[in-house]
Amino acid sequence: MHQKKLGCLIVHGFGGGIHEIEPLSSYLIQKGYEVACPNLKGHTGNRQDMKKATYEDWIESAETELIKLLKKTSHVVVIGFSMGGLIAANLASKYPVKAVVTINTPIFFWDIKRVLINLFEDTKNKNLNNFTRYLKANNASPPAALRNFLIILRKTKPLFKEMRVPFLIIQAMDDDTVRNKSALYIYNSILSEQKEIEFFKNGGHLILLSNNKHKVISNVENFLLKINEELL
Repeated sequence: MHQKKLGCLIVHGFGGGIHEIEPLSSYLIQKGYEVACPNLKGHTGNRQDMKKATYEDWIESAETELIKLLKKTSHVVVIGFSMGGLIAANLASKYPVKAVVTINTPIFFWDIKRVLINLFEDTKNKNLNNFTRYLKANNASPPAALRNFLIILRKTKPLFKEMRVPFLIIQAMDDDTVRNKSALYIYNSILSEQKEIEFFKNGGHLILLSNNKHKVISNVENFLLKINEELL
């Protein structure tokens, strides 16, 4: 039986996992939202598993959880982090979701200038934090997976031009993986009457694991409260 409780499907990014969005999911669960966080197929940390999964598998992984969530509540918002935002757009084009939130979602990716700045910071601070992260990302992304990422990106870009649901777009200005103009592309493409865009100066790509996570989570919650009020 459908309830009025707002459901949130939160989709993680390419090569990552639900740990990337855990602070947001935990907070929303605590606040009483019905939350589901699909683990995208192939995202086990094993390079061979990642190699075998296709972009269609990734979408299907999220779609399966969305269908389950829609059985619990007809009021669902899809929140996508990074590539998860591309998946969110695919789901919103097919299912009657109430709103979409994208966080650091790529249209244009790899800010090489920012990558070089981060590596310089590693050298200056005598640590390997960024270098280790880039190496880990490379190891988790076999060529087959990267091809599938490029396919989902190419197939999803036109979908934004069909979006009419309420939309919140969040982007970190210091994101080295996603260029800032990605957020502007999404904002200018969607046809939604209710659309918001928020830029955060700091937080990097993994903004939900950064010191700025509480501000981002607060931003998402305020948007969800607006959606909830409109549904009542």
